[in-house]
Amino acid sequence: MQQLESLLGREHEIDSLNRALRDFAQSQRADGVGAMHVTCSDESERESAESFQHWFCDNLLPELKFWSRSPFRQANLGGRYEFGATAIAEQHFATPKTRDGFKLLLVKINSHVAVHGGHGTPTFGIMPRYEVESTFCGGLHALLDGVSGPFIDDLAQTFASEGKPRLAMLRDPEQIDPSVRALLAAIVNARLQARRAIVDIQNHTPHTPTLYFVLSCVTLNRKQRDAELVVGYYLADRRDSSNVEYHGLGDDPSEYRFSLDHQRIVIEDDHVGQPRSARDHREHILSLWMERREPTAAKDARLIEVAQQATPEQLQDPKLAKEIAKTLGWILLDLSPIPTSVLLFAKGAAGAHHLYNVHRLARGEQDEGSARKIVSEFIDNVDSLSGEQARGVIDSLLEHHRKA
Repeated sequence: MQQLESLLGREHEIDSLNRALRDFAQSQRADGVGAMHVTCSDESERESAESFQHWFCDNLLPELKFWSRSPFRQANLGGRYEFGATAIAEQHFATPKTRDGFKLLLVKINSHVAVHGGHGTPTFGIMPRYEVESTFCGGLHALLDGVSGPFIDDLAQTFASEGKPRLAMLRDPEQIDPSVRALLAAIVNARLQARRAIVDIQNHTPHTPTLYFVLSCVTLNRKQRDAELVVGYYLADRRDSSNVEYHGLGDDPSEYRFSLDHQRIVIEDDHVGQPRSARDHREHILSLWMERREPTAAKDARLIEVAQQATPEQLQDPKLAKEIAKTLGWILLDLSPIPTSVLLFAKGAAGAHHLYNVHRLARGEQDEGSARKIVSEFIDNVDSLSGEQARGVIDSLLEHHRKA
């Protein structure tokens, strides 16, 4: 771990970083190792993918077929972590020999940026591609330029998470030096995509005991061999606990300090040397909501009837508990969709992909459309809940309305 701490916020030769990851994984003495790699679709990410494959995957992963060892991969525009991916990767690497021991699942998330120029401060974000000036990462450049589109809107929502105006900071020359804007945008993106992954991990019960290591990096695309800058890492121990710790840079680009050390990039802020516990985002959202919770509309006869049906004896039947939860969902979709959506998320009955919308609602934004979508999705998927989950949802929703 000490070796990994020394990598934070600094540029490193791409192969040496992946060798360090290999050495860390071997030191954990896990019964099995899995890997997942998230990158931009851009062809410039080939060196990053090949180095990770050669130095980490080919040495540690189980054989998918003869002489073939592969990580679970995501490559998309902007290098976005897609909610639900770690659950699938975890299931794939839950091999029989990890049942009585544990596995290490390494999730490597790469954003990327062009670094062009020799001595002195380099130019970031633009570099010749096939003899034509081109942007690296094109998706992040489009985001900063205010372009709209499906994947850009997803990036914008991520950059605006928790109410921080990160895009406004990056666009403001008084806060961010335009010469390093592209680099800092890539760092923020890697940092926030890793947070998406850890929220997913917190929401998932692994099939076999798992130690998750989520590493966020920025590929530094150069005319010569690429390098990587390490942004930070999460260590999530899901073997017999739910401890999650974060080491690395924060998510506020206005706090980053750029420098060069023997022509290698260094990024610092006040957080990089201070390991800290990662918060449980469901509990955090619930606390935000409770701080500003307002009384709900007057009692409804339908709610009173459901409350009378939801006796402890009745709720012992999982099928009946799910039917009552669904009925309650339909009633509250009409009566109070915003409080209901927040409470469903807090109880784990709404997917992690609703994180940003629920965060907005918990902070007081009046967006009934988003809230109704969350509650409707719960109603559609209520049969996938366990009986215990259904009982927990019913108790939480009824308790909220009893106190209103």
